[in-house]
Amino acid sequence: MTAALLLAPPGSFARGSADKGTSAAAFLKLGAGARASAMGGAFAGVADDAAAAYYNPAGLAFLKRPEATGMHESRYAGLAYDYATVAVPLLAWVDTPRQRNARGVAALSVYSLSAGGIERRGTTETDQPLDTFGARDFAYALSYAYNPAGTGLGLGGTAKVVDSSIDRASGRALAVDAGALYRADRLSAGLGWRHLGTRQKIGSVADPLPFAWFAGGAWRFPGGLLASLELDLPRDGNLAGAVGGEYRHEFGRRLSGTARLGFNSGVRDPGGLSGFSLGFGLRYDMADLDFAWLPGGELGDSFRYSLLVRF
Repeated sequence: MTAALLLAPPGSFARGSADKGTSAAAFLKLGAGARASAMGGAFAGVADDAAAAYYNPAGLAFLKRPEATGMHESRYAGLAYDYATVAVPLLAWVDTPRQRNARGVAALSVYSLSAGGIERRGTTETDQPLDTFGARDFAYALSYAYNPAGTGLGLGGTAKVVDSSIDRASGRALAVDAGALYRADRLSAGLGWRHLGTRQKIGSVADPLPFAWFAGGAWRFPGGLLASLELDLPRDGNLAGAVGGEYRHEFGRRLSGTARLGFNSGVRDPGGLSGFSLGFGLRYDMADLDFAWLPGGELGDSFRYSLLVRF
């Protein structure tokens, strides 16, 4: 659909595949959170905050306290992308000696991508459009993850409703994500899939969702350095690799700063720093403020801002 093509991230349709450009709801590929985005999206093996609900829901299983995060992105051509997640251990507000995540962690997420002012033209060529219309994509997701007591393994899944509209046409689809994450000292590794679901029909066209397999790992070095990598195999493209790095420096007991850098081979923009990303963050007490710059070449750069609060 026109909406899927217009709202897709630069380079989201990888070269060399017969299924290139055939997915509906391409906005589901955009990711979540400025932190993970600055690391090239190589987050499935990290998944240590509320954004795990998108990258690998199994990571939610290790959260010991409620977290809420929200992100806004200003994209090229006036597109706006927003994301929010609230993750809560099921025993968070229960008076018990057990770990707060002993019965699992649940999360609610909402994704929204919108475009307005799209020109409508008739069959006769003129300098002025007839009027304008808009396009919107939404996803509403519910996640649950569980960490069996005494193990470093987390298992998680997400069920979501995807709702898209362009002008007066609309379509809906259902999807599920699933993942596993293993943590051992400084090493963590995860795998799973994203966006496995029904076809989304808008008008007379029904296309599958952008299903993808993922596998990733991370290593935490002494001194605040984190390195991560991820491999993604989408149904509508070729195998893509991503690497990311994060360095955190403590300025005091409650204040720290972070620098991040990433590269994703699945992003192939015309011109610019194809596939690269960078960002920084500040943590004060229980709140993180993060920023990411995603070069977009000829299409223009994208900027992501996110806030995460732990309770």
